[in-house]
Amino acid sequence: MIYIGTSGYSFNDWIKEVYPEGMSKSDMLKYYASVWRFNAVELNFTYYALPTYRTIVSMLRKTPSDFVFSVKLPASVTHEAWKSSTFPEEDVAKTLRALTPMLEEGRLKMLLAQFPYSFKDTPSNRQYLRLLRDRIDAPVAIEFRHASWNNESAYELLKTCGFTFVIVDEPNLRDLFPYVPNVTSAVAYFRFHGRNRDWFNAPEGERYNYKYSDEEILVFAGDVSRISRQVVDTFVFFNNCYRGNAVRDAMRLRQMIERALLGS
Repeated sequence: MIYIGTSGYSFNDWIKEVYPEGMSKSDMLKYYASVWRFNAVELNFTYYALPTYRTIVSMLRKTPSDFVFSVKLPASVTHEAWKSSTFPEEDVAKTLRALTPMLEEGRLKMLLAQFPYSFKDTPSNRQYLRLLRDRIDAPVAIEFRHASWNNESAYELLKTCGFTFVIVDEPNLRDLFPYVPNVTSAVAYFRFHGRNRDWFNAPEGERYNYKYSDEEILVFAGDVSRISRQVVDTFVFFNNCYRGNAVRDAMRLRQMIERALLGS
């Protein structure tokens, strides 16, 4: 199964760009699923704040029963704990408790652990990944930002731990992780961040200001189609969310893949 969507769905700068004028935030997810026909979404707000049970139930009710979710782990897990000797057990427990309705309906497909650029391939950080596996009994996808992790022993570590490797596309700059279409589990996971050359200097909201060309998306479509035949599920999320570019690019990718399948 190929799941295609965007990293988040509730953005003010999407209104009048991809959402109709006057669209309320409470209606966005339903529109995302029913009008754009995306079958998955990646929830990123959970990185900043723990979700409530009520919020999760509301999301489930606004989407079809075959619509699925990937949820980003809190910042305490990916950006703080590895720097110390403590693990945020309570944050993980609270997150999983809030996500119980998704788990019960079989619609929580992945937890996303997006590590920062400062998280480099060191013995202590490898040990933290093993600790993460011991502490979380759920599917986890690991995203690296630093290129030091681009080596065979790191991929073997992910395989041993049962983690899904996140295939990222981002600018070819200063040791950012390169685009490596590889898999370490029965699940493939793509995240397309855009190729903004001002990545390290742009304000957070504009870091992802990039629109992929048809030629670039055609390459991605080929890789997604090829890898999807090797795994059980494939997830594709566009994170170049600035002014709705992620929506437009995800739709173009889906169209290319559908055309390829019809022609095969």
